[in-house]
Amino acid sequence: MIKRRLLIFIFFLILISLSMPEITLAQNESDSVTKKIDASDPTKIYTYVGAGPKFTEYTNNESMLELRASGNLGISKEDMVFINFGYGFHFGDKVEGSNNGFTNARARWFHIFKMDYSVASGYRGWATQIDFQMAGQLKGTDGQNVLSFGALPAFGLGKKWSLFVPLNVVNSWDKKFAAYNGMGANISPLFVFNPGNWWEGAYLQFWGGYTYFFTGELAGRGGANLDITIGGKILPKLTWTILAQKNFDLDLMSYRRDENSGTRNDWNIFLNFITYF
Repeated sequence: MIKRRLLIFIFFLILISLSMPEITLAQNESDSVTKKIDASDPTKIYTYVGAGPKFTEYTNNESMLELRASGNLGISKEDMVFINFGYGFHFGDKVEGSNNGFTNARARWFHIFKMDYSVASGYRGWATQIDFQMAGQLKGTDGQNVLSFGALPAFGLGKKWSLFVPLNVVNSWDKKFAAYNGMGANISPLFVFNPGNWWEGAYLQFWGGYTYFFTGELAGRGGANLDITIGGKILPKLTWTILAQKNFDLDLMSYRRDENSGTRNDWNIFLNFITYF
């Protein structure tokens, strides 16, 4: 069953690759401008749009295939606003609910304070954010509405490694805001590796996260996840990423009030193409 779903996902990727329009670059385009794009650094201000397919496997052996779209608007030298959303198809009928519809959405405001990117080793600066993740319509994505806010200090760990340490206060509401489920804390260290010579724009990200709730219905519960992302450039202003995520949220049950729902996210993989402006 899992192999069949993965074959569907791979076929979906091939269709997207074949349908991508050919893009030509003007010969007089300035390389000095395009080389400044560093997709590996989450603190840099850019304007872009992106889209790609995502496959999710649930703990009850059901799955979901969705298409996600995103956009990021750099509204100043220090501020940017990010949004993303998806539309998906659920495979399996063990749980009641819609098998197609909009999946979870996200909106984030990000502000950068003084940041010194020339620091190769040591403290570079910090940023702050407000992040809202809204429950979707499709089963398996209709769990909780989550609002978090916090800070993100950045560090250089040599010429090829960087470290970002997001620290957030997290608030959870049931879907449709029917109930407030509690407040918690999240820490999500992100290690970024820039090899420099694998391929154009090559980078690796290792992003772990842990959330622990200390008030409300979720008090005393915690959950974790691990993201591994690999990316690079197709063209100077067109990039690709492949993100694989494994969840370890047995306590939080994916923030669902119905712990016997069976649609807890086990792992997912996401292919994304991004065009910068």
